[in-house]
Amino acid sequence: MGSGPRGALSLLLLLLAPPSRPAGGCPTPCGCAGTRVDCGRRGLTWATLPAAFPPDTTELVLTGNNLTALPQGLLDALPVLRAAHLGANPWRCDCHLVPLRAWLAGRPERAPYRDLRCAAPPALRGRLLPYLAEDELRAACAPGALCWGALGAQLLLLGLGLLHALLLGLLLCRLRRLRARAAHSSWLTAPLVAEPAGVGES
Repeated sequence: MGSGPRGALSLLLLLLAPPSRPAGGCPTPCGCAGTRVDCGRRGLTWATLPAAFPPDTTELVLTGNNLTALPQGLLDALPVLRAAHLGANPWRCDCHLVPLRAWLAGRPERAPYRDLRCAAPPALRGRLLPYLAEDELRAACAPGALCWGALGAQLLLLGLGLLHALLLGLLLCRLRRLRARAAHSSWLTAPLVAEPAGVGES
């Protein structure tokens, strides 16, 4: 009978223990323990950062990497995330950090994120990311490839519109010439003097 309470206690501890994560669910090159994903100090950049993390992640460590920004929606896709360790990264505070700033603004506590300082651009170097205004981040973005691409598309559309107008003008001019030639030809082939009435009648 003494084993009854011990068995019940063991069963309760087993049920309350965090589920073990399968080896395939931990993104490379991170390490996982329960719902904690540790990607700290692995030299990660924007290009080498895992594209996604397990949705049941409660703690994410990205400390000590070479991250200048995070992909949009990366943290928002973790509904039960309680803490994200983001310090010791060379954050570039421009429009690409607007999603991260919005995520930080929605956190109930800001103390864990007070060490998030801007490494670039020079105008914002040393500033604390959580306390930057969104307008400051957007203003730090120079026209990039996307902006130049949009400008190029607009110029292309303008050029096509002008070409269309030119072709339409040439077509109208050609039609006018054809009508003028047709009118001139009909005038040349018309009889100069109308035949008197009754001629040819016997």
